[in-house]
Amino acid sequence: MSASSVPVQPSGRSLPDVLRKVIVTLVTGGMAFAITNLFHQDGVVSVTLSVLIGGVALLVQFLVEFEGRLREVQLGQVEQAKSIRECVDARFRAISEATELFGLIEESAVQTELLSQVVRHATKIGPETPELAHRFAHRELVRVAEFLKELGDGGEATYDGEDRDWLLGLTRSSSRSIDATSLTTVDGGVWVSDLGLRYLDAQREAVQRGVKIRRIFILDRPDTAADGALEEVYHQHVSIGVDVRVLDLSAASHLRRTSLFDFVLFDEVVSYEVTTGSWIDEHVRPIVVNTRLVLRAARVHERADRFDELWDVAAPLKQAPLK
Repeated sequence: MSASSVPVQPSGRSLPDVLRKVIVTLVTGGMAFAITNLFHQDGVVSVTLSVLIGGVALLVQFLVEFEGRLREVQLGQVEQAKSIRECVDARFRAISEATELFGLIEESAVQTELLSQVVRHATKIGPETPELAHRFAHRELVRVAEFLKELGDGGEATYDGEDRDWLLGLTRSSSRSIDATSLTTVDGGVWVSDLGLRYLDAQREAVQRGVKIRRIFILDRPDTAADGALEEVYHQHVSIGVDVRVLDLSAASHLRRTSLFDFVLFDEVVSYEVTTGSWIDEHVRPIVVNTRLVLRAARVHERADRFDELWDVAAPLKQAPLK
């Protein structure tokens, strides 16, 4: 349809309103003319009065309409002012929240630039990014947010299944010490797996930067001592600078068995703990049910005391009373 064929809407008053006013004015003037004629008034006077009364009627209509339109304008201004006020308030709240957020970022112990990069890089995921990437990024942000919340609020975070990122990240981040226990039935062939080899490399790097690492291999099955794999793993750790001892539970019956599980103390402030399922098949490594990071001071001190207790009983491989 061309522009010339588009019907033009009349502006201002609509035609029916104008006709109504004209009709009312004519009727009023006609009635005034008829009434004046009934009283035998002069024709000029009758016409003058009818015109005057008709004009007054027209003026009244315009005044009534003007008052109605003025009321509509006032109501519209009130609604518009309310809408503008709500919009301004929302903007100020957003600015206030953003200011508060960046204030918290500056006060955080985490590097400000790192948190700013997270926000900056998140904004790069735009509408042109595939929907799958959107959903995946959302899930990762939720996971990281929940992880930070768990550590910040409760001092403990849990990961379902076997973790690798926490273990490697903490090993590479430690600056003073790493104390670890390793149940041989739990570790199994982990040291020849991708995770085990990366873990060994991370420990080697930690030792090179001055981190003191102690590890206790706990023989929780009587046939483990005769396994040559233990000696190989033992010397793997010794060769990279780890202080290693072996604990044979069969020769240390006085120790508490209820709290024997794999845990690693990083800088004596974080306890990395692994929970495994029941031992079903001696040829199959037990399934890791979950992994926990604990920052609560009382729990970490308890683990440190437990490690020192085990360390005092354990001995280097050549001195361990293996049977």
